[in-house]
Amino acid sequence: MAETQSRSKAASIVSALLTLAFLGSGAMKLTGAPELAANFQKFGFSPSFMYFIGASEVAGAIGLWLPRLAPLAGIGLAIIMVGGTVVHLIHDPISQAAPPAVLFALLSYVISARWNEVRG
Repeated sequence: MAETQSRSKAASIVSALLTLAFLGSGAMKLTGAPELAANFQKFGFSPSFMYFIGASEVAGAIGLWLPRLAPLAGIGLAIIMVGGTVVHLIHDPISQAAPPAVLFALLSYVISARWNEVRG
């Protein structure tokens, strides 16, 4: 019982950090930050795709706090992070792939914790 509460508390802390990261990142994409738009174009993606990813990140960040949707929101964000990691590995120095890879790892923890909570 104490282990479950401790895991839930840890998942909440990690979720809070992920929420801040994805709200910030998503908001920058939604406002059309020039440096992000240039990166998306460099990678061969349209501005519309940048806005889609930004909206998905904001929605996912909110979804991490909705108990029944948290695992699905985490999975959606994890898919975006896999894509981001692959794109950076193809187009940039390997160090640029580290941030989305770390976010993916944190999301994996939250997905597992929240999935167990939903299943009961």
